[in-house]
Amino acid sequence: MRPTKRTAAVALVLLALAAWAGGPLGRPAPNFQGTTLDRTRFDLAAHLGQKPIVLHFWASNCPPCRLEAPYWAQAQQAYGDRLLIVGVNVQDIPTLAREFVAKYGWTFPNVQDGTAAVAAAYRVTGKPTTVFVGTNGTVVGYHPGPYANATAFEQDLLRLLAWRP
Repeated sequence: MRPTKRTAAVALVLLALAAWAGGPLGRPAPNFQGTTLDRTRFDLAAHLGQKPIVLHFWASNCPPCRLEAPYWAQAQQAYGDRLLIVGVNVQDIPTLAREFVAKYGWTFPNVQDGTAAVAAAYRVTGKPTTVFVGTNGTVVGYHPGPYANATAFEQDLLRLLAWRP
């Protein structure tokens, strides 16, 4: 059976949607600059190529973000010398975000994304979302939504640490 023009068009749309939904996998990580919650400047480009990077898109009013917040503090403590964790605080009230960071003991940089421009560049459609960037600056993993448990989260971190271009 030969595909019709309509079937081909639908297939192309579905392929485009699948590529968009998967984020920028396999592509260079979109660069961004911004101000962190502790009011310092951050430029992702200054960190690319040094060690693997984990971008964590979150907000203080996100219930799943609160559930997995302890994972991030533990990851910073366990792997902070081998990878860079960067929080991207999306469309949040800075005061509430600072209280969240203090409550959970996060010591990694948290960039404010008040307009959600960084989230859009990474095709983040919900919080939390985790993006893994390899040492060559390529997006090598994308985890939309919360982690079911700490073990699943740690497995993704270990995969990133073992990844080679």
